[in-house]
Amino acid sequence: MRIRGVVYDTGVEMLPGRPSRPAFDPDQVRDDLRVIATELHANAVRLVGENLERLRLAADAAAEAGLAVWLSPALPDATSAAARVQLASCADLGERLRVRGAEVVLVAGWEATLFLRGIVAGATAADRTATMTSPRRLLWSTLRHGPFPYALNRHLRRAAATARSRFHGPVTYAALGFESVDWRPFDYVGVDHYRSGESPQEWTEALGRRRRHGRPVVLTELGCATYAGAEARGALAWTVVDRDADPPRLREPVVRDERAQAEEVGRLLDLAGTAGVEGAFVYTYAAFSYPHRPEPEWDLDTAGYGLVAVLPDGSVRRKAAFDAVARRYAL
Repeated sequence: MRIRGVVYDTGVEMLPGRPSRPAFDPDQVRDDLRVIATELHANAVRLVGENLERLRLAADAAAEAGLAVWLSPALPDATSAAARVQLASCADLGERLRVRGAEVVLVAGWEATLFLRGIVAGATAADRTATMTSPRRLLWSTLRHGPFPYALNRHLRRAAATARSRFHGPVTYAALGFESVDWRPFDYVGVDHYRSGESPQEWTEALGRRRRHGRPVVLTELGCATYAGAEARGALAWTVVDRDADPPRLREPVVRDERAQAEEVGRLLDLAGTAGVEGAFVYTYAAFSYPHRPEPEWDLDTAGYGLVAVLPDGSVRRKAAFDAVARRYAL
């Protein structure tokens, strides 16, 4: 694979009052990105976040570390119009960085069917997920908003136009597996591609179908949580955390298994390489709001996808998955 990437979170508030990265230390960010470049042997980083100043600082640090910068602004529960305003500002940031000589790709949206309002009915991502899994609710949503693939692609055409009016490098979108995207406005087919119970062969065959669009395919996310059996839950393995509890805790007795996480992440990277995709981004370097604690029910990192475990004092410890990725990216 030409693009050997890692996702890096600069902070997104997916749930009200629960930011994914409560603290943001610029020195730590610079050190993390140096580690991603020199010790994970990545050549690209996908920077996810909603605060443009944080994205700017991280993008500068990533470029200084020699990484290709995939800027991925996020604004959960926003309208399409509000998301495009944020995207325009991020496009300006990306263009300034590109003109200075950095390799920059702009990710003009992220799983918009669930993360934005107005494509399907629902005020929150949880509400919109319920809409997508209920035939009755989906019918009502279709009557109100139109068929969701139409509403999604209308938003993406506008987003791509906004991006290209200010940014003159490559543009893509990070799609959910079920989203039917018209990829003509984009330079890469981008898809968040986890394994959720299907066989490795089925997972790889799904990638092959992505190539029919005539664009290079990049896996904008792949990964696995840190417990036995997490590979069967894929992108939903984090739902074992009870976020309504104070403080949050695991809602079921899953068994922490760093080796299982490493084996699954390594397997997915190997499969992606044989499938002939242009690149992949492992999700994620660190799950900053999922601290690793010795008590199993409070060990949120068990449900996290990080290659490093974040300790309660903010320091990090490398997990087996870190080494699994580093070995493959060093080849």
